[in-house]
Amino acid sequence: MSNIHFKTGHRPVYQELSGEVNRHFKRTGALKTGNSTLYNKALVIGLIYVGSYLAIYMLPGSLHYLAWAIHGIATAMVGYNIMHDGAHESFSTSRPINRLMALTFNLVGSNRYYWAQKHNRNHHVFTNVDGADEDIDALGLFRMSPHQQHRWFHRYQHFYVWFLYLITSLFWFFALDFKAYHSQKIAHRDYSHRMKLADHIEFWASKVVYVTLYLLIPSAVLGGEATIAGFLLMHAFLGFLFALVFQLAHVVDKADFPRPGENGTMSDEWAVHQMRTTVDFATDNRFLTWALGGLNFQAEHHLFPRISHVHYPELHPLVEAKAAELGYEIRSYPTALAAIQGHYRHMKAMANPHNVVSDETDSDELENDAGYTRS
Repeated sequence: MSNIHFKTGHRPVYQELSGEVNRHFKRTGALKTGNSTLYNKALVIGLIYVGSYLAIYMLPGSLHYLAWAIHGIATAMVGYNIMHDGAHESFSTSRPINRLMALTFNLVGSNRYYWAQKHNRNHHVFTNVDGADEDIDALGLFRMSPHQQHRWFHRYQHFYVWFLYLITSLFWFFALDFKAYHSQKIAHRDYSHRMKLADHIEFWASKVVYVTLYLLIPSAVLGGEATIAGFLLMHAFLGFLFALVFQLAHVVDKADFPRPGENGTMSDEWAVHQMRTTVDFATDNRFLTWALGGLNFQAEHHLFPRISHVHYPELHPLVEAKAAELGYEIRSYPTALAAIQGHYRHMKAMANPHNVVSDETDSDELENDAGYTRS
């Protein structure tokens, strides 16, 4: 699967969509990167993040568990709003500032280099492609794509998957990070380049800092048992939020799961592939847009990752109209609840052992036979 690729050359759909977006920025005179709206939000979230961490030590008795929970939510918001834009170099026009914002991922336990390989190079290019997009690979614990092997316990996955989401960040930070570090692979694809000495130092230093901040210091102040309980509570909130927001954007009954042809070539132009595999949700909900860093505008983000999320609400109607003009659609759910229901329906469909795509069977036909219909 390492030779998977899109057709090279003319990309008419992307050129039309990007032309519409570029004309918008030319009309408004705005930069595509972040602005005062983003910087003020980053300040607020940063204060909540630091304040909730300090509150872990300051609140009396069992109230410190509330601080752990709030800190888990704040950590997710740092990832959504600050790290994510920084990693895509859309937070600022300054590369050092973007790098600094991306480094916040190290502060919350993972690694900036790993994220760049996993997210930017693989997920954003080969979205929902089994064997290339690690975000749809749960190591067999549950099944997200019709191209993945079905195991007997997957019959119940639409019930138990919600509990596994609670340990997503723990598994990510303490297992997947190290797996990728030692293999230098994401899914079946090698890293784009080998890690330099500075990258190795950054990886291990950030792990030491994280363990010190979240396990060693709290244990010295609060005691070991209280620290472990609070740490697990924090990760339950963080992991569930991280997992759910991704799933609502890609692993739902309105998203497709394409696969390459025999020579590894994807059938669609990259922009068309992104519109097939990403789904917006709750785009009229201003609070969710603020809290999730615009990740409810997933199609806009995947098509234009170098544009800061603060611009997505104004781009959405332009991209939607241009896509319709070209004969495509920006798929969406009206509310977050509708998206959660779409995720449940998809996971239930993937629980069906008959919903397996073989080389001889048409994907849509199998899905319909299994009672899996797109809405």
